Amino acid sequence: MFQLGYAPAQWDVLAKFLQKKGFSPEQLAKGGLLSETKGQNRYCDKFRQRLIIPIFDLRGRVIAFGGRIIHPESNQPKYLNSPETVLFSKSRVLYNLQQARSAIREKNEVIIMEGYLDVITAVQHGIENVVAALGTSLTPEHARILRRHAEKVILCFDADRAGQSASLRGIDVLRQAGCSVRVAEIPQGKDPDQYIRENGREAFLYE
Repeated sequence: MFQLGYAPAQWDVLAKFLQKKGFSPEQLAKGGLLSETKGQNRYCDKFRQRLIIPIFDLRGRVIAFGGRIIHPESNQPKYLNSPETVLFSKSRVLYNLQQARSAIREKNEVIIMEGYLDVITAVQHGIENVVAALGTSLTPEHARILRRHAEKVILCFDADRAGQSASLRGIDVLRQAGCSVRVAEIPQGKDPDQYIRENGREAFLYE
């Protein structure tokens, strides 16, 4: 359903594959798939040894990728995302909206989470009206997009300080767009992904 993939640890697997398909290194770097070594005119795969999560537009077309590190001890960032391009702007894209639209409209309610895996776990447990804000603060454009699909919005961010701060910022943005906003409380130290896996759908929805 989410078309998850894997980026091998080698430096040039994707570069070699796509160049055989006729894409130039410059094109691939512009699209955020390769990184250029400064001053050396050399390119390497941007995503390596990561779980790869495609990001779709509302028509179901892949416009960007997120990559989650598989070995946390590698001193790499936990998440690596595609850069902004002509196709992809974080301020205008919500992860999973293309799949969640029907459920959101049916319930007239959307649950906004922080991360990809929060959303994936929720859907796996039968909670379908969920999206994520791709690691960025909710923007007025996000709010306008959501208001076109539902009136009620539930913010369900991590229980840490950063998550709570993001909730507070998001309330005003959403209300200005005409949304009715509530905040879901997750027990301290847990994120929605962990809470749903440990306690199940019913506990998440009704406790």
